Parts: sequence; C-alpha cells; structure tokens
Amino acid sequence: MHKKLPPAQWRDEITGWLESLTAAGLSRDTINTRRCKIGHAARCLDKSPYDVTSADLVHWVASQTWKAETRKGYRNTLASFFRWMQATGRRADDPAAALPRVRKTRPHPRPCPDHHIRAALHDATVAEMLMIRLGAEAGLRLSEIAAVHSRDVLDGDAGPSLIVRGKGDRQRIVPIPDDLAQRITDACGWVFPGRWTGHVEKSYVSRHINRVLPAGWGPHSLRHRYATRMYEATHDLLLVSKLLGHSSVETTQIYVAMPDGRLRVGLDAVTLAG
Repeated sequence: MHKKLPPAQWRDEITGWLESLTAAGLSRDTINTRRCKIGHAARCLDKSPYDVTSADLVHWVASQTWKAETRKGYRNTLASFFRWMQATGRRADDPAAALPRVRKTRPHPRPCPDHHIRAALHDATVAEMLMIRLGAEAGLRLSEIAAVHSRDVLDGDAGPSLIVRGKGDRQRIVPIPDDLAQRITDACGWVFPGRWTGHVEKSYVSRHINRVLPAGWGPHSLRHRYATRMYEATHDLLLVSKLLGHSSVETTQIYVAMPDGRLRVGLDAVTLAG
C-alpha cells in the first residue's frame, strides 16, 4: 500500500520542517508520527501553508471527533510546523498560535484479562505470540516490540533481562522469562525483521496483535496488564514506573488498576454476615 503524499504545495516546507526535527534529535518514531499528522492536515485544509489562516485551523480541528490524546497530537504538530515556518522567515505570523490548548484528561487503566490473552495466544502465529508476550510479560510499547533484537538479551545471576530502548532513546532493562529470552536469542538478529532491511514498523505489530485480541482490547491493554500485575506483586509504584520507561510516576498511575485481590479483601470487610 502506497503512503499518501501531502499536496505538492506543502512538500518542500514539510521536508524542511522534518529535517529540523531530526536535527533536534527527535526519535524516528516521533518524526514519522508527525509526518503522518501534518500530511493529513495538509490534505484536509486544501490550501497552501502560506495561505492557511488561524480560522482555518481552528475550524478544522473543531470539526474532528478525535479523542483528547489525538487532538493534542494534532495541535502540537500544527503548532510545531507553523512555529518553524515563522522562525525561518517563511511566514510573518503563526496561525497555529490561535489553537487552544487541549484540556488534559485522565484515562482509566484497562488491563487486558488473562483469559483473553490466553485465547489470543492459542489463535496466534509464532510471531504474534512473541508480540503478545512482549507486551503482556515485559510491558513493551508497540515501537519497542518492533525493534527487539537478539543482542538485547542479557544473562544475569537472577535470570535473563531485556535491554529496551524507549521514547527519547531512553534505555531501561526489564526481566523476562527464560523461554522468552531463548526465543529472542534464537532470532540471531531482529526478532521481527523488515521486508528489505531493519525491523518492522509499529503499525505492523499493532495490526497483528489486534488480529488476535478481541474487539475493545488493543495492544496497549497488554501494557496495562503488565503494570497492574507487576504492582500487585511488588506494591512499588516507582519500580513499575521504571520498568515501563515512564518519566513520571503520575503517568504510571494511569496504567495500574487496583488489584482485584485487594478489592476482594475490602469486599469481605464490608459485607454483612448472612
């Protein structure tokens, strides 16, 4: 499937802006995400980037039915692009400055139930089984699953671990089961190699995990499951935060559902005797 190109009148400007993001050290994954968003915006706005007004941007963003996180991503992308155009002298103004900040929402943790995961593993291919386990048993993001390499396995006295290179090229080390470590090591290279070179894209991983998980339980619910189970075992939110690669414990709280066992203890305490 061919990727949709932005309109011709936007291409040089988008190329220059993306080069500035690369020079700033943003990750390839972040740059690809912003490329897709600005390309979509350019096709929908149907105007030269020199002619787009503040009213155009506000009207287009307001007409979308996005969730808050998606809305925030587009707002940040448009702000970055038009700020760059102004800073480089391509425009005298910044039309995106009129876009209001997106109100922060607090998502709720939604760990995928184990019975759904077991059913998915039963129906999965070998590669899909590894993808699911890396999400549910190691807490990896989609982009991190896509980039797992055999050289990332570490042998330690307490058992094997996996080096994970997360957002902003931040590195963390997570423990993994012996058999999962062996499967990764046996790959002798990228665990999920690309068609021609390198590794697959995160969209490839997402598509395959979604194929076997039931509707309503996406790949991120595996990461929520990992966080919840790890917290249930350790009661250490800071440790879970480090294992997930979060820069803030506040973010980790979004991933951790109250362990069911503790809720049941509370239920026993408030239930009236029969």
